[in-house]
Amino acid sequence: MGVGESWYSNPLYVRAKQWLFEFLFRSGLLSFFRFLRRHSVLVAIYHDVLPPGFPEVNPLFGMTVSVEEFAWQIQYFKKHYNPISFQQFSDWYFRGQSLPPRPVLITFDDGHANNLRFALPILQQERVTAICFVLTGELGSSRQTWFEDAYYRLMFSKVQSWRLRNGECRPLETSEQRAAACGRFFSLCRTLSEAEQKQELESLQSQLPVQPRDGELGGRFDFLSQEDIRRLSESGIEIGSHTITHPILGALKPENARSEIADSKSALERLLGKPVRTFAYPFGAPVLDFTPRDEALVEESGYALAFAGEGGFVTRSSKQFALPRVGIGRMTRAHFAATVAGAVDSLKRVLAAGTRGE
Repeated sequence: MGVGESWYSNPLYVRAKQWLFEFLFRSGLLSFFRFLRRHSVLVAIYHDVLPPGFPEVNPLFGMTVSVEEFAWQIQYFKKHYNPISFQQFSDWYFRGQSLPPRPVLITFDDGHANNLRFALPILQQERVTAICFVLTGELGSSRQTWFEDAYYRLMFSKVQSWRLRNGECRPLETSEQRAAACGRFFSLCRTLSEAEQKQELESLQSQLPVQPRDGELGGRFDFLSQEDIRRLSESGIEIGSHTITHPILGALKPENARSEIADSKSALERLLGKPVRTFAYPFGAPVLDFTPRDEALVEESGYALAFAGEGGFVTRSSKQFALPRVGIGRMTRAHFAATVAGAVDSLKRVLAAGTRGE
């Protein structure tokens, strides 16, 4: 694992990867990777679509796309792929109905208001639909989720160090150290129980006070209201659940996991007056963030399908309640094109195999 981490961060590897993406993008060879996945569906994950002026170099803004780039990406999908609806995807998965070549299903996680303000007009202009997975505990609010609050404090508190409850001390003197501390916090949370996570978060909050963020930054954390969700649904956007509070489901007690999964579905169904058919796991890494127990709870709660947060492309043999997706964040256009064609996934698999061999 250490070898893999050092390799991925090696500047030579980073530059070589960028060159490779540019070469594939400009040469037309990406069509080869799309051909390899001709019997599968790309399910793309977006989070936030933001206008100019938002900070770019910190973990709170990693999974974001500018309005300009989002418009370009949707146009790229229209030119080289075939965007499909959730109903088309469902009919293909369950009944084997045919899809157009190179199908792509667009999804959004978390349910921030920018999905309505900035993404929907572009989708409507291009006549593309999507699924929006929302957090029901945050409707109409303007605040950070629990992990975003921790990241914000680690990135912007004036305190120069953070001591974990296990005695480990992390320096916070540079932006690189602060970003690394964010990663350490989340990796630690994956190993803790629900109660232990709460204690670790409270300890971090007490150590790292921050000034209230300004209104412009706060706009990043505005959540869809009930009326917003109705508007999205009336516009043809499929509404799915992303739990109530965005927990690491695998760390929860069974009754709490069931509540997050089932009660969020019930709340959305009361709001919309129709069934909620699909679910997306918070964070979304199988085993690390959700377990077979959680998949069973999703099925028990009456969802038709559920999506993970990683894993590649969907085939009709993919697990019904852990369907893979591909994340889209801040990236060059060549990197984006290589990602949605499957070239990045292929590269990762080759490098992982080489690392295991060593």
